[in-house]
Order: sequence, then C-alpha cells, then structure tokens
Amino acid sequence: MDVQEENCKIGELSTPDQRVHFMALNIQNELGEVRQFTKLERHNDTCLNGGFFVIQSLHYKCLCDSGFSGIRCEKDIDECSTQTHDCNQHATCTNTVGSYQCSCNANYKGDGKRCRPNFCSTNVGLCQHNGTCLDTSTAYNCSCKVWYSESHCEKDIDECSTQTHDCNQHATCTNTVGSYQCSCNANYTGDGKRCRPNFCSTNVGLCKNNGTCLDTSTAYNCSCNIWYSGNHCEQDIDECSTQTHDCNQHATCTNTVGSYQCSCNANYTGDGKRCRPNFCSTNVGLCQHNGTCLDTSTAYNCSCKVWYSGGHCEKALEHVIMTTERNWANARKYCKSIGGDLATWGMRNATIRTWIVDNMIRTRPPAYYWIGLDDLDQEGVWKYIDGVPVTKDNTDFYPGEPNDVGYADCGHLNHVQDYAMDDHRCSYLQLAICERRLNQSR
Repeated sequence: MDVQEENCKIGELSTPDQRVHFMALNIQNELGEVRQFTKLERHNDTCLNGGFFVIQSLHYKCLCDSGFSGIRCEKDIDECSTQTHDCNQHATCTNTVGSYQCSCNANYKGDGKRCRPNFCSTNVGLCQHNGTCLDTSTAYNCSCKVWYSESHCEKDIDECSTQTHDCNQHATCTNTVGSYQCSCNANYTGDGKRCRPNFCSTNVGLCKNNGTCLDTSTAYNCSCNIWYSGNHCEQDIDECSTQTHDCNQHATCTNTVGSYQCSCNANYTGDGKRCRPNFCSTNVGLCQHNGTCLDTSTAYNCSCKVWYSGGHCEKALEHVIMTTERNWANARKYCKSIGGDLATWGMRNATIRTWIVDNMIRTRPPAYYWIGLDDLDQEGVWKYIDGVPVTKDNTDFYPGEPNDVGYADCGHLNHVQDYAMDDHRCSYLQLAICERRLNQSR
C-alpha cells in the first residue's frame, strides 16, 4: 500500500500545497462509518469550511478552523449566544458564518470592540435651556445654566426661595422663568441689586429741631444741632454720659449745654483731646536711687542704675550680670569699676548660687560666667579672691574638676555642666557675675 507522496505521511496534518493519495483504502471515521478512498484532496468534501484532514490508525478526523465545529466542521459556532466574543459592553454582537461582528449601540461610537459615549452629538437638545452636554466615560452629563437644574436642565430654579439670588438685603425677590427680578423696598432706591436708603427724601421733617437728615448705607441718621441729641434730635445731648465726646482716654469729660469740655488728668498734659504723659516732671524722685525717669506713650518707665531694679528702682541688688564678654582679669576690673568684684560669697552659699543660676542665668542663652575663684598664686591651690580657701562644702566643682587642662587657672560656671564650677583658661572671653556686699555679715 502506497500512502506516501511529497513527504506527507499518514497521521500528519497536510498543508494546502500537499495531497494524500490512497489506493482503494477503507478508512473509518469517529462515528464508525467506513469510506473507501482512492484519491483524497484535503479541500474536497471530507472536511468543510477550511477544516484540516487528519488520519490516525486508519481513522480520519477534521480539525476545524475558528468559528466551526462538528465531525466535518459543518456547524457554525454562534460566538454571540455562547458569549465567546470580545464585543464592548455597549455594543451588539451579530453572528456570521465562521465569525461574528461587533457594532456600537446607539449613543456610542467606535469599532464595536471599543465604544465610547456619543450621546451629545447624536441627541441635539438633550440638555434643555441651553445646558451644555458633556459625554462622560460611561454616559453623559448636563452642565446647566445658573437658573436651571435636574439631569436635563429641565427644572427652573426658584432663586428667591432657595436664596441663590443676589438681590439687596433691602429688596424683594420675584421669581421668573429662567431668572428672577429684584425691586428695592420702601424708603430705598436703586436697581434691586444695589439699594441705598432714601428715607430723608420721602420723609420730610424726620429729624426734629432743625436737625439734618442723612441717608446712611443701611438706613438714616439725624445730624443734630449742638444742643440736641436722640435718634431724631429730640433730646439735649450729654456727650460725656453717651460717650460721644472725643476726649483723650487720660482726660475727664464735663458736659455743658450743647457741648462738653475735656481736661487732662493728673500726670498728663495737653488740651484734653490730646494728652501725653507728664509723670516725670510732676513727680520728682519718682525713680529712686538716681534712676532716670522716662515718659512713654501711655505712662512712664524708670531706667535704673546698675545695682538697682524694680518699677521705681527701689530694689537694691547684690549680684548683676556683666553682659559684655571679657577675659577673667578684665571682667574683675569691670566689676570693681561699678563698685563690686567677681562673685565669691554668693558662690559659696549653695542657696544663693542656685537662685542666681535659676533666676539670672537660665533666663539667658547658654553661656560661661567668670566668678571670683582661681589658683593663680599657687598652681593647684584654689581659693576665692576674697581670701577664703576652697573646701568641699563651699565649692560646687563638677566631678573631675578642676583638671588644669590647658593652663586652666580661673574659675567659671560651665553651662555644658549645668552651671557647675569648673576651671578654664583665664584669657578666654566670657560673661561674668559681679557681686557687692549690702550686708557686711556675709
């Protein structure tokens, strides 16, 4: 049996340009039907609709193209009813022989597999009252004019009841189709959106006693002659009790018939309408201990000498801060120049030292402060400059100090060590604590 030609073998798929030849061969299909083939071409009546003919173990079958099924590929597959198509959700699937077609539904456009909304172009007037139609990703929206609402701009908005109008507060709003009208109320004039008071023209004699009627932004006022007051100039005016005078806040108002008088209070000078402080001139010795009195815009301040403080320089101080950085020797010279010296007994007293640190030093930016403590006379022998030797009870050296690093022979309060005592090189520029004795028993 010759079953081979042009490299086409039994059981293999023949290509369009190859043919299979048989010599009086009986072959059975999948249904058990037996056919005799003497010569077979793959596009003859065996496999329909472009199906491929295959022989396996003296049986034949058809391999169908996409869109067909059946023993001989004789059945068309309906992709639409079997939902095996890829048409867009907004498209209609139409079955064809061996395939299908997709076409976008009404109000959508595209190739059927991609459909985008097209409501606005295909539905003229979809949005009423000149609303603007906007296609969205799935349908459409209507952008309505300011006077209309609802999905198709079909509803007239009552701007009056919804308070979306711009009528003046002194006007009446009347709704119209697609808009509204504004009209000014009685005693007001204008176009309804701008209404200004018109009380004076329409109400002759509104202000009594020759008072002048003045329309304001919201109603009216009566400008009265100097002898009268009240809403309609019906009362004599007391500018002092009604606080309608212009006396200075530091002056006293005295009412007169039809007017008032202003006079500056004690410690102030001026015409009563303008009063400036005059505490310093009228109060000799207001600032104690030779403090300088300075009048301010509202009262006065005392500028105190270096050893005094308080509102009137009444408080004498025993410790002050030198605010200019100097080396240890120059810091001591400064303290002596103001009648004191670098701090000694205040440093030996733990209570006083703590008060100085908490109330005079911690209130300032972190810094180092010279005190009256050194070992300049004899290296390693520390004493206060008033001659008192250092002991563990009168000196709060930081643990491990003094260590004489870098010729450190002068004492200071070290902010890095929480203002404990420390030794430092005397040439460094630092602030200082100056001290004097008010109580010689210290």
